[in-house]
Parts: sequence; C-alpha cells; structure tokens
Amino acid sequence: MQNNSELITKVAYMYYIDNLPQSKIASLLGISNSTVSRLLQSARDRGIVKIEIQNTNIRCYSLEKKLIDKFHIEEAIVVPSYSVREENILRDLGEAGVNYLKQNIKPEMTIAFSMGKTLSVVADCLEVEEKVDCNIVPITGGLGQVRSELHSNDICRRIADKFGGTAYPLYAPAILATEDLKNGIIKDPMIQKVFQMGLNADITVVGVGNVSDSTFNELELISKEESKEMERHGVIGDIGSWFFDQNGNILDLDIHRRVVGPDFKKLSENSKVVLIAGTEEKREVIKAALKGKWVDVLITCENAAEYLLD
Repeated sequence: MQNNSELITKVAYMYYIDNLPQSKIASLLGISNSTVSRLLQSARDRGIVKIEIQNTNIRCYSLEKKLIDKFHIEEAIVVPSYSVREENILRDLGEAGVNYLKQNIKPEMTIAFSMGKTLSVVADCLEVEEKVDCNIVPITGGLGQVRSELHSNDICRRIADKFGGTAYPLYAPAILATEDLKNGIIKDPMIQKVFQMGLNADITVVGVGNVSDSTFNELELISKEESKEMERHGVIGDIGSWFFDQNGNILDLDIHRRVVGPDFKKLSENSKVVLIAGTEEKREVIKAALKGKWVDVLITCENAAEYLLD
C-alpha cells in the first residue's frame, strides 16, 4: 500500500499530466471518486501541485482613458480584477506600482513614500535588475509598537535596499501626543532635512485609508474614540497622513498639528503624487482624493475604476 504522499502525487500526476478523468483514476486505483477529489485538493494544499495562470491582459486601457478624462489626472493604471481576495488585489496593485517605479525612477531622483499595507506590498514585490542611485524618504514618522513592515521607515528601507539607493528615515512616531512635543522633535536638523527632501521629492507614492479602518488604527497611532470624533467632523479618510472629507478637503483638525511629516498641501505642489489604492473598501476614499485633486497618477483595480466612473 502506498503512503499518503505517494498516493497524492500519483493521483495528481494522473489527473494533471495524463489528463485522466477523476472517475477513471478512481477505477484504476480502486478508490472512490470523492477520495480522488480529496487527494487532488491535498495536492494543492501541500504545494505538490501549483497552478499558475499566465495573465496576458494586464491593463484595462479603456478605463484608464476614461479616468484621465473624468478626473483630469496625468496618468491612470488599472489592473484587471480577477480576484475577490484582498491579498491578491493588493499583490496586483503592488506589481503595477513596481512597474511604474522602475519605468520612472532615474538616478539622483528623490522618491517619497507614506505608509500602509499597499505600499508594504510594493516593497515586497520590488525586484530590480539594474540598480538606481536614488534617495528614498518617508513623508510621515515611522516608529510604532506593532507591524513594523507597515511603517514608512521600513518601507523606505526595503525599497532603497532593492534599488541600491539611500534611505533617509524619520526617527519619530507618525503622530505625537501633543503639538508641543511635535514642535520640539521637528527642530532636529536631521528631521528638518528629511522634511525638505519630502517637500521637494520628484515622486511621492501614497496610499489612502478609511478613517474607521486604517493603518493608523492598526498601528494604534489614533484611538477608536479619536476616529469617531473625526467621523463626526466629516472625515472619511487620509492621504499621506492628512485627513479629508468626502470632497477631498483636508480639514483643520487638531491631529494635523501632531503629525510628524511635511505639509501634504505644500508637498503636492512640488511633487508628482502617485496614489496606489484599490478594493471595494477604499473606493469612496479614492474618489474623495481625486475630487480634492491630490492625485497626479492613479494606480487602481478594475472594480474600483468602474465605481469611480459610474
């Protein structure tokens, strides 16, 4: 009697390589159809069988043109929505972000990054054949208690390492407890240098977050009570750690006086802002960011693009 691994492998080979139907495999091996089905699933679960789909349609060009025309942005990149799982959508967005960076980064450029899941995936996906001597800076503080890979400092470090560039970290939390504490910290010459580099970055790559379910909450940078208070003021999300309403207006909030990072309004005047965001949960916030005219280049998924154009 074969051991379980051998039987799983044999069934997988007969089905995927020999193209035998499950009923034929069951008959040849003297097992039931349901057992064959279970063994094939085990082959996938164990990694004995890996299914790869070659995606030949990697851009939704017609949607891109419509987004550019509607929102008067410089460029739109829309990836097909083949999956309904967030991690797969983020992976596709991350790959699209990587392609954009590799096509647009030149030596001696300064590229700025905010924080969050999507940008962390960009860092994960990045593979570079030829190194580029560039500067990578955060636009918000990058220290916190949990999930360091979501922080801007860690994202910048990973991207700089892969490009062969230089990372300039901000050694401070993204949001401080008081305005006085922030004012004291940002007097540091190194922090001021990073601020100025961020304000004058050639490209700034950001994500957006929902005020009630964002990286800020996950990293415990703002409390649930503070999130609810901001919602009462009409805040629906943030871009680059600056909070706005449904029309994209960055509001006069106490939290902005405690954010460690350059003023996003000034930054957007000098830098090309690339927003990488998708999924159903983010589409209202993406829409608000576009209405506020904070975005020069949008990288999003097909489902979100269709919603924005509806």
